[in-house]
Amino acid sequence: MLIVSLFVCIQQSVERFQTRKTLAKLTAEQLNDIGMTKERQQVEVSQATVLKLLRDIVLLMKSNRRAQ
Repeated sequence: MLIVSLFVCIQQSVERFQTRKTLAKLTAEQLNDIGMTKERQQVEVSQATVLKLLRDIVLLMKSNRRAQ
């Protein structure tokens, strides 16, 4: 069960990482369409690093462990 949980956490973190990378490519008009400011975009994009990805995985694992 632990392996499945780890895999799910990694998958969620990678999806979040990819979404943040894609967010960097949006135009001002597209940001406006989704209700996001340029400042918020910059904050999200700054979190799209490998180090933040690993931290995200660890935090998800900890929260899943507490929930069980």
